[in-house]
Amino acid sequence: MKTPILLKAVPVMGQLARLQPCNAILLSAILILPFGQVAADTISLRDNHQRVEIDPESLAIAWHTDGLIYDLNQASATVNGEKQSVSQRQNSQRNKASWLWQPSNIRVTAQLESNDVKLQFQLLSDVGIARSHPIVLNWFDLPETATTELLLPFNEGIRVPVNHRLWARYLQDEYSGSNSTQDLKMPFWTQKVRQRAASQVSTDNGSELDHPARYFSYLLVNPFNNALEFKEVTAKAAEASPAVDMVSSHTFTPLNWKKPFQVMIHSGQDRLSGAIRYRRWREEQGERESLRDKTARNPDVSKIIGASHVYLFGSDGISQSDVTDWTGLLKWYFHQLDLSAFASHEAQTQLLPLTTAKQPVSLDHYQKRLLVESVNRSLSALFPFSEDVGPWEQITGQFDAIQKRKTYLASHAVPFLIAPEKWGQSLSLPVLETFKQAGLQKLWLGLDNWLPAFYQPEVIKQAKAAGYLVATYDSYNTAIDKSDNESWLTAHIPEAIGTRCAIERADGQNQAGFRGQGNYLNPGCETDYAKQRISRILELGQFNSLFLDVDATGMVREDYSDKSRLTALGDESAATGGMSEQAMAQAFNDRLEWVSRQGVLLGSEDGNSITTQGVVFAHGMETTGFGWTDKEMKHNRQSPYYLGAWYPDNKPAFFFKPAIVKEPYRTLFFSPAFKVPLYQAVFHDELINNHHWHMDSLKFSDVKGIRDLTSMLYNTPPMVHLTRDEAESATSPRIKALQDYQQGFMPLHQALWDKALVGFDWLNSDGTLQRTRFSDGTQIVANFSHNVTQVRVASQVVTLPAMSIRAEISQTNGKSPKVITWQSQ
Repeated sequence: MKTPILLKAVPVMGQLARLQPCNAILLSAILILPFGQVAADTISLRDNHQRVEIDPESLAIAWHTDGLIYDLNQASATVNGEKQSVSQRQNSQRNKASWLWQPSNIRVTAQLESNDVKLQFQLLSDVGIARSHPIVLNWFDLPETATTELLLPFNEGIRVPVNHRLWARYLQDEYSGSNSTQDLKMPFWTQKVRQRAASQVSTDNGSELDHPARYFSYLLVNPFNNALEFKEVTAKAAEASPAVDMVSSHTFTPLNWKKPFQVMIHSGQDRLSGAIRYRRWREEQGERESLRDKTARNPDVSKIIGASHVYLFGSDGISQSDVTDWTGLLKWYFHQLDLSAFASHEAQTQLLPLTTAKQPVSLDHYQKRLLVESVNRSLSALFPFSEDVGPWEQITGQFDAIQKRKTYLASHAVPFLIAPEKWGQSLSLPVLETFKQAGLQKLWLGLDNWLPAFYQPEVIKQAKAAGYLVATYDSYNTAIDKSDNESWLTAHIPEAIGTRCAIERADGQNQAGFRGQGNYLNPGCETDYAKQRISRILELGQFNSLFLDVDATGMVREDYSDKSRLTALGDESAATGGMSEQAMAQAFNDRLEWVSRQGVLLGSEDGNSITTQGVVFAHGMETTGFGWTDKEMKHNRQSPYYLGAWYPDNKPAFFFKPAIVKEPYRTLFFSPAFKVPLYQAVFHDELINNHHWHMDSLKFSDVKGIRDLTSMLYNTPPMVHLTRDEAESATSPRIKALQDYQQGFMPLHQALWDKALVGFDWLNSDGTLQRTRFSDGTQIVANFSHNVTQVRVASQVVTLPAMSIRAEISQTNGKSPKVITWQSQ
């Protein structure tokens, strides 16, 4: 005889209403039902063994599976803060229903298909919508008492225990107001939900089972115009009481209201289930292009497989390493009146008096740096770039000016310098020789800008002949006046374009550019300017790679400026003037795709999922910025947390000065227990990602090992910054670091670059022993502890040294796995 299934719902009473700020509107979340109770007119959707109950008025959702009930969404739905009434209810199909909300006039549709519930909210008219008065749909409220952890794609992926008060406070202070295009790197989140309290289940044979919590993921099929708010819940007596609350809303505006808001809720079994479902959704939509597919249209993709990523700093003609006679160069400079006429006040006071010495002078490090800077800057002033000309003429003029500077030095200063073909602050013949001596086989080399290539075109040819990828940084998102930042070459965009293409916010003001300088530009405006400039840079610089800043960050905004200047086609919002977020994302993708068709390997910032067309690699996902306003990190030069100054230009301390990570950032962003490879589960075999260039692999001394192991575990490349002086020999610390990384990463990535990351496990209770699994059966185990650890891998017990990884690479034809071990130094 079968034992009946017993269900008992225990309501959680006394739930407090909370304020949810969204787009400058304060919305009151209205408690409609006690948590865990079901309204009498609940809609029931059924598909096979799944049943989902939805309260059509409040959007309270309960998922029934395996005889258990999981509460997914609290009863708090409102539109512009107002509770909705239900009419025109239709539920004639077992797995589909629809109804109309009033007074908002929103048609809601819900459909259950296997492990997915699809919700759609369609606004039926634009009555009442204005630029300053959008319609805000508050549709999601986390059932925090039923949820144990959140998995959020901020950066690579973070795991937030719902009862973790430090995370609760940080999410509230730093992530409230996040959008799902730029802030969430992929438009979904996953919540681990425990079964409804006091429910019991029995199987057909009468034995009770202990069912684990399940993972439910919310995939925002329409990722635009969404907001997430976080709130720290008032502490209760019990230690396990929830600390994190989260709500989400969608905004209908004059530019997007015709597009329905769509959400897919997915039921899964593990932490990666939401990411893997999102990967499948991208494939279903035709948005995925694998690295193998990208290799078919650009064979140079093979050069980045297993490559370490190196940024080379400095863009002027000569470096301190190029000087052979300091006294001679000093006196020559001040005797060349056409040059020294441009000497700074600092140079005149600190260097000029030294020229009267009868004997050779011994310059200290500061004086040497100042002299080389003075020579380079005076040459720039003597042979300046042309401004406010067309992009073709702009880049051609820069190339010509660089040749004049180099020719002038070669004609007048050769007695004091090494041979001209060896000059250079960043990529130079001596640096290439060091790479060769060090045995560095595969490198992506990124330059500040294209000027070093104009100085030494032969070096670019030799670097490519050595099998390296050589890229320049470029950007078209902020336009500034040259006088505001002379060294920010990529932002020196003609004033007319900076004015014409500025993004206009809903309040009528222009969107200020990066760090408040200039304006952010619409990527769909004056597209020929970027195409012509990029084409000329690639032609004269002979690059085989390009890094296009910002375009892949998902930083999309609505633009309410005159539609006549926009070139994005097929955008319904343009009919009313302006550009929607979705259309702006398409404009970014169009530019990225165009660049990828120019025969270069394309990279960009972050690699957010909505802006990845044509992108092979990205920088930013594995370690991104934090503590932007922290005074100790930004301003206190005596603090161990100080990141460093953005000076000198050829070797900014910000990029090279070692620092340690301040709390709470160290715990929240670098503890292995809070990291999860969500991004790699989606993109590992589609887009190569690693650290943001602000924080290379060597930046933080106290968490270097953790970052190293995480990169190896997730199979993402290292990043090391270099300058000419840091690459003087194969024994320099940064070159030795590249050798060490190559030993571990290169063979791993060459084996796994076209494999999907399909599994992620903790092998002990505190998360210091973790494993990733790949689609070919390969597994990598990382020991994040400082102790030697024994762990079972496949059928054997192996010993892992402290701070090390062990990879067992799957082989074909029944061969035993190939074992790779690596330990962070």
